[in-house]
Amino acid sequence: MEKPAAEALNDQAAAWLARLRSDELTPQDRIAFDRWLDLPQNAVAYARVEATWERAERLQATPHAIIATATPNPKAQWTRRAAAIGVVALGGAAGWRWFGAPEVFETALGERKRATLADGSIVELNTGSRLQVDFTTRRRAVRLLKGEALFEVAKDPARPFVVSAGEAQFRAIGTAFNVRLREHLVEMTVTEGVVQVVGARANVTANPGRARSVAAGRAAVVGPGAIAEMPLNPEALQRRVAWRDGVIELRGETLEQAVAEFNRYRTAKLVVGDPNLAGLRVGGTFGTDEAEKFVGALRSGFNVRTVQGEGGTTYLLPAA
Repeated sequence: MEKPAAEALNDQAAAWLARLRSDELTPQDRIAFDRWLDLPQNAVAYARVEATWERAERLQATPHAIIATATPNPKAQWTRRAAAIGVVALGGAAGWRWFGAPEVFETALGERKRATLADGSIVELNTGSRLQVDFTTRRRAVRLLKGEALFEVAKDPARPFVVSAGEAQFRAIGTAFNVRLREHLVEMTVTEGVVQVVGARANVTANPGRARSVAAGRAAVVGPGAIAEMPLNPEALQRRVAWRDGVIELRGETLEQAVAEFNRYRTAKLVVGDPNLAGLRVGGTFGTDEAEKFVGALRSGFNVRTVQGEGGTTYLLPAA
């Protein structure tokens, strides 16, 4: 009878784990493994088998670890392969639940959320954000799928904390930093410690030499094929993370930029209805839910009028 797909995938992962731990791994094997690992389902299967194997190694002193402590023989690599497969079977359903599927955290439009992760790290999600967390015994992997998040990373030098967002990766051990995923670039701000960053989908853990270190009080912007780093004064740094307090701070942004910021928190959008207004410089401090107050300030201070459209849309136009 043909094995179920999940079981066959586990067998493949166990075979690769045994080969990688043997002394007979060839460069061609390594290339083949990397290609196999490119598929998400393969990567998940391998991580689970690896985690289960490591758990079994920690239990070597118990009778249940008899498979992992079998007497070596001249074909040790096949013993290791059998052990890896056997340990997966030994773990059973409880073993899979112990490792767990990746956790997903998300916020609706206008919502903010704070969560403590399994390692003690804290993540704060801004409006309309989605985050996937996948921890193993060797790594802490997080993927920001959309939106913005601030991470306060618990110290664990043995398990780097790596955040992927768009084409960028950010690596930290114990630090705090903010990541915002924009349409064509990723913006990262360090509030504490040092964060390593790479772009173009390079692997920050496997290629540390390609990483750029960004210290507290600085920011990095990762775009297609380029990384730009810049210093931030304390006021600019505070503006980057003011969303944590439900605040939008404007200090000379264009009207177009300000409207885009308010629209992150609204279903009823603001629209700059005249291109002559788009470059207007505005300032002030507003709550993320105070778009109407912002529009009122535009009416009184900048001679702007509004027209209501369908679905609650508000058009901003020059006063007649």
